[in-house]
Amino acid sequence: MRFFRTKPGPLVLMSYLLANITGTFLLLLPWATVKPGSATLLEAWFTATSALTVTGLIVVPTDTYWSLFGHTVILLLMQIGGLGLMVMATLVLTALGMKIQLGHRALIAQERNHFSISGVVKLVKNVVILTLIIELIGIIALAMLLPGIWDNGWLEGLFFTTFHAVSAFNGAGFDLTGESLAPYKDSSAIIFVFTVLILIGSLGFVVLQELFVSRKWKRLSLHSRLVLWVTSAIALVGSFFYYVTSIERGVDELPWVHQLVYSLFQAITRTAGFTTEPVTIWAESFILLMILMMFIGASPGSVGGGIKTTTFGTIILAVWAFVRGRKEVVLFEREIATESVLKAFIVVVTAALLVFVSTFFVMLVEGLPFKPVLFEVVSALATVGLSMGITAELSAFGQVIIGLLMLIGRVGVLSLITILAGREARKARYMKESILIG
Repeated sequence: MRFFRTKPGPLVLMSYLLANITGTFLLLLPWATVKPGSATLLEAWFTATSALTVTGLIVVPTDTYWSLFGHTVILLLMQIGGLGLMVMATLVLTALGMKIQLGHRALIAQERNHFSISGVVKLVKNVVILTLIIELIGIIALAMLLPGIWDNGWLEGLFFTTFHAVSAFNGAGFDLTGESLAPYKDSSAIIFVFTVLILIGSLGFVVLQELFVSRKWKRLSLHSRLVLWVTSAIALVGSFFYYVTSIERGVDELPWVHQLVYSLFQAITRTAGFTTEPVTIWAESFILLMILMMFIGASPGSVGGGIKTTTFGTIILAVWAFVRGRKEVVLFEREIATESVLKAFIVVVTAALLVFVSTFFVMLVEGLPFKPVLFEVVSALATVGLSMGITAELSAFGQVIIGLLMLIGRVGVLSLITILAGREARKARYMKESILIG
């Protein structure tokens, strides 16, 4: 088919744009809002973009502005965005008994950051099964723990638990409470369930497949081991610094189990955007650390954005190798390919440039301080959803910039580079000459 002869990157981007337009149209319908009349185009587009990219930034209150129909659209967009459009398309084609063409396999591999096009159909099936099982476990756990969940009937209670389980596992951060997880901040069990769902969703399906499907715990791939090491390190560092910077607010007076869960949650939510307290009350040092943790983001092939844990890990390993005078980047007695190291540096530089340019223009147009704008920009690009409360205050220009960053973050910085990059036309090679660096 001629459609699949196009590069995978542009097709993935076009697919997300089409889904974005469809979601915007559905949220523009009069019955998508609680009050009479329709949402504005910007409100509908921003919300659809935030849900599809599983970010969670909002310009209108999710719980009171949108109707049950609107909430259902947001729920479906979160699930589609988390699974990936190519995964959803493969499910439909498989259900219709159609053969998955080579071009479509390439699209799946591009979207899911899979190593090759071989075995992608099996990967898709495992992705869907794992997602549904984990979300079902989350729904059951929340149904047993959330207080008063069945007071308004089992249908409403089931929708409430399903919405939040899907939102947590897909790292979306949307909520129907109007206060995120603040109503449940005193329940260690509820916070722990959300923490586990967010953490599992941020690992990536390649890692989840090795852990839960293949169960190769003693023979994990280099990719999975790097993901687990970097994720664990970020979680430990983030938890420790949240605890230290929150002692003056009395976190050390809580029961030790609650201290542990509460501190761990604050580090893990860097990929999801749920909160138990306003971001603005955090210590400035922890806000700075959170910006870095959001920038790193989740892992390749996961529901989250950012430069990815493996990219960050590769950069650190490359710098350490250079400091020791080594040309090879080695981890667990395996050499990381030079091409992977180069890609890691390119992704970091590109993402940093996007953050700088976006922050500069939003500050210039909106007249807002540096810290909240930087926080918002990084949160959007990393598809996190945490905010210092300026999202709804932004003008149309600012909201469009944030929306575009969310789309870039969901498609992936590396995919964006692939889309923009053209083929090298010249065949000639030139003499090499050194320049002074540093």
